[in-house]
Amino acid sequence: MRSRSSITLHFRAEAYDHPSGYVDAGTVMSWLDKAGYAAAATWAGSNVVATYIGNMRFGHPVPVDSQITAQARLIYTEGSQIHVQGRLALPDVLNDDGEPTVATWVVMVYEAVDTKGETKEIKQWEPRTDAGHRRREVAAARALEHARGEDALGQVSFPDPDETNAEVVLLCFIAHAAEVTPGFRLQGGSLMNWLDEAAYVCASRWAGKPTVAVFAGGVQFYHGVYVGDIVEIEARVVHTTERSIYLVVRAWSGKPEQRDLHPVAQSIAIMVVAGDGKAEPVPSWQPQTAAEQQLQRHAIDLVSMRNKNVYEWSTVEIP
Repeated sequence: MRSRSSITLHFRAEAYDHPSGYVDAGTVMSWLDKAGYAAAATWAGSNVVATYIGNMRFGHPVPVDSQITAQARLIYTEGSQIHVQGRLALPDVLNDDGEPTVATWVVMVYEAVDTKGETKEIKQWEPRTDAGHRRREVAAARALEHARGEDALGQVSFPDPDETNAEVVLLCFIAHAAEVTPGFRLQGGSLMNWLDEAAYVCASRWAGKPTVAVFAGGVQFYHGVYVGDIVEIEARVVHTTERSIYLVVRAWSGKPEQRDLHPVAQSIAIMVVAGDGKAEPVPSWQPQTAAEQQLQRHAIDLVSMRNKNVYEWSTVEIP
């Protein structure tokens, strides 16, 4: 039997879960992760874990009480890694060509693991169309590009919250059984949802108004989170423009009885105050120390690099 290299999942968000009338970025990211996980695990024939979720630009809001389609397809494999391209489409919201509007797209990287949680080699994916070959070539090249930039934030010093005038928020969660994959490991989408919530709280406090995400950049996963683990997430403002707020979001986890937690993920988010469909001006933040200036510079450079590595879905049908 030929293994499937693409998958489509359908979702619907209820209005009582999203009183604003639109679905939050964290929920969108969790839907895309579900589709990406399903595509990668189906190809691998085993459990997979998320290691990297690429940048997402939210080009269209996702309304509640409407059909939502999450599509995922393989674009590249290497060793134990599976690179998946995903997009979220809105069948009820048609574009000028009469096609479903695409709210966002993303590239996700998963690693195949065996029943003991050890990485395992998988059969390599071979494209069957010219478009598939082109996507694989681009994915292979950009995999190297994003790998070169991922350690940038890890080499930067983060000032303690009481040593900076930047807005800093710390939220805590506990991983429950309903949110885990086989192997009792927290789903990448659940962790991304929490990262988005922390970014939302931090940006909204700084702006003094509710904010929405317009960019979520490159979630890098370092360590697994398991049932019962406590997860601490810190979001901090690192840069502002006239109408946007840049944040670095980091996560740590460990057992509730442990005081020392280990890093599990980090990402960058850009939030705006959306008033009448347009981004409103936000309060300015300026770095006061050399460490803050370096952190600001790295965040700006990382967003710029990831913007260059955006994968558009293209109009080619899924092979």
